[in-house]
Amino acid sequence: MALTNTSTAAGGLGRTIGDAVIAFNHVNVMYPLVTVKQAARGSNHVQFSDWTKLTSANVSAATQATATTAIAITSAARTATITEHVIESQVSDLVLMGSGDDVVGQAGPALGNAVAAKLDDDLVELGKGFSQTECGAGTSLALSHVFGAMRQMRAAGAPMPYSLVFPRNKFGVEKESYPCYTMWQ
Repeated sequence: MALTNTSTAAGGLGRTIGDAVIAFNHVNVMYPLVTVKQAARGSNHVQFSDWTKLTSANVSAATQATATTAIAITSAARTATITEHVIESQVSDLVLMGSGDDVVGQAGPALGNAVAAKLDDDLVELGKGFSQTECGAGTSLALSHVFGAMRQMRAAGAPMPYSLVFPRNKFGVEKESYPCYTMWQ
């Protein structure tokens, strides 16, 4: 039996992390669609402001001589708690030295793809808590549902542009097991 050692190849860790980040950025769907904010060093939460919704009805015609009514804009602080998700891969020296492939170079994209899939799945799951649905569970998805969701988002004053994201583990299924959620940035 051969003696093996599990360790980081010289310079491999930085390269693997870099490859993982590049892969994450290429394949992730939901990350660009959500508001992202960095936490202060040592903090485990971030705060966002939730502003009063304004519509075109709040804008009125006026002349220089007439006074307009001020619109009250309020905000509420929302706190997001940061959670940590981890993926680890160990490569033995036998694999590193015995493989003709670039094992370290292939590990980074594989890890990045897995992290991107996890983030996408977690963010899509948040749709279950949305207050608006366009079609019920067990309904075949139709183009009319997509346009119905866009109609609901416009009616709610959601900022454009809108993005349609299919859950990766549900795509191609005849009968969707989750309702079609209305989502916006």
